Amino acid sequence: MRAPATESIGELRDDYVARPAQEGAPLNYWHDRLYIAFQSLVERTDQRFADNGSPAVPTPAAPFRIGLDTSIVQNSRFRIDPRLDFDVLLELPNIERRLRLFVNNDDVQESPGERGRRNPLRAGLRFPALRALDFDIGLRADFPDAAFMSLRWQRVYESSAWNVQPFAKAYLQTGDGLGFVSGITFDHWRERWLVRSSSYGNWRKNRAATEWTQAFLVANIREIIRFGSYGPIVRGRDLAGGVGVQLLASGERLAAGDVIELSVFAKQATRKSWLYWQVTPLIRWQRENNWRAEPGLYLGAEALFWGLATP
Repeated sequence: MRAPATESIGELRDDYVARPAQEGAPLNYWHDRLYIAFQSLVERTDQRFADNGSPAVPTPAAPFRIGLDTSIVQNSRFRIDPRLDFDVLLELPNIERRLRLFVNNDDVQESPGERGRRNPLRAGLRFPALRALDFDIGLRADFPDAAFMSLRWQRVYESSAWNVQPFAKAYLQTGDGLGFVSGITFDHWRERWLVRSSSYGNWRKNRAATEWTQAFLVANIREIIRFGSYGPIVRGRDLAGGVGVQLLASGERLAAGDVIELSVFAKQATRKSWLYWQVTPLIRWQRENNWRAEPGLYLGAEALFWGLATP
């Protein structure tokens, strides 16, 4: 599993200054310049809220990912529809210690969603309730359906061959009302081979129904890159450096399915270890189209700002 840099932003900056210039590697140069500029902004913001009279807590480096997805074939039609993807893991110890404030771009319902569906930033107050249990209250950066509060629990249980991740969340959100989300993922590893079952359900009171997604995946994977939210795991967005097959079904009510999707994906790093490309051909069957087979093709690329580029 790929892990982010653990050093503080100050240590990251010192390492950047100490590294020799990368001749003939302009992409690495601009990757690191953008990474350092973003970290400097994060650090300045966090350090302003240090407690008066005591030294500021070092701000950890904040990994982020920028991706671009585009559908080439969708619903049997040629179509280019590029969409930007952004994930970030922010740790702001001085702000959190003084204000209990958090900032992220996770979906409140942490739904698997569709490819290219992205979520606005959220900010709010976080109160650890019990072990692995957090209570959040805050606002999303879109109006008018912006206010939310939630109680979230997630754990990871690991053994030599198994990784089990249960997840549950109760939420209240303007526009959507009261809801309860739950899911569980089973990963079975044999060397680099992964067999995964991922389940997701979202009960919403205003619809008196449970939306659900179930996915099964077999893949040969070199690394896993996770940004904390549960939803992307269901669609395998945390997998990198490998190829695989995924069968996914979803519906708006437990009693019936609305979409079945069979896809083959290949995601590999380029010669730049932080830059990835992905190709995903698929076939989709939808109830609303009388279960007619509809081919699709998605292309994507993403840049991972998880540390400095390798010189």
